[in-house]
Amino acid sequence: MKKQLYRIVTGILAVAWMCLIFSFSSQPATESSKVSGGLCHRLVEQTNEVLHLDMTEAQQLSIAEKIEYPVRKAAHMTEYAILGLLSFAFYRGILRKEKRQFLASLVTAAVYACTDEFHQYFVPGRSAEVRDVCIDTLGAFIGLAILFFTLKVARKHCQKSKLTLQ
Repeated sequence: MKKQLYRIVTGILAVAWMCLIFSFSSQPATESSKVSGGLCHRLVEQTNEVLHLDMTEAQQLSIAEKIEYPVRKAAHMTEYAILGLLSFAFYRGILRKEKRQFLASLVTAAVYACTDEFHQYFVPGRSAEVRDVCIDTLGAFIGLAILFFTLKVARKHCQKSKLTLQ
């Protein structure tokens, strides 16, 4: 019963995260740019204030425009890193071998990235880009790699202290 509940909860969390990604992808380009542009501008504004850089408004806007693309792509990578981790949690309750859990999680994120790009093709002002599928999949890979190395270090530490970490 505990295992079944775990599968249901982790499955719901993974699907809910996919729905959140879908909702972000459903935003028309103008709305999406407005959100990310505003975030970048606030980030530059706060940095200017905290570090006392004395930048003009024009300088702040210029920097915000320059960092918008990398910030957007970093957000995509983060979204898919989280999807990779949630997928891993789900597959952990289904598949026995850890390598298969990691692979299934990565494939799930990559396939979802493909479907997400296909969906964006039909959203006003958006497009479907193979490059974005690669960026999203890389995000999932990085998230899973961090998890892999964290588990490895934790297991090594637990082994030294004669504990077990499943």
